[in-house]
Amino acid sequence: MTYLTLLSLLLSPTTDQWNPECRGYSPEKTVRCVAEKQQPPGGVDEALDVWRCESSFGIEPPHSDSYHGPFQYAVDTYASQRQAMPDVTRWYDLSVLVHDVRSNIVMAVAWAAHHSWGAWACA
Repeated sequence: MTYLTLLSLLLSPTTDQWNPECRGYSPEKTVRCVAEKQQPPGGVDEALDVWRCESSFGIEPPHSDSYHGPFQYAVDTYASQRQAMPDVTRWYDLSVLVHDVRSNIVMAVAWAAHHSWGAWACA
């Protein structure tokens, strides 16, 4: 574990300090917040590992290839997961846009918590 990773863990809020919708955080803190709340397989560490593997911690703007955002969603996959999890979509007020960084992160981590990381090649 690097010094920066340890420092970030020490400075990260605990579960009871996260705001309810994981809003207003950096992408990394958003992943941590949602993983703490949703409890995907492998927890925070696995969520960060999948993000790293899928996009090298990327949060790229819209582009023309087939996969988008931190968790590299295909547009249709993101839309179908949003429809399949209306409670998560409403609670976190998720955007219909796959390029919305927070929504991309929240949907991926919540989906993994309910269905596993199997949809991602890096899992």
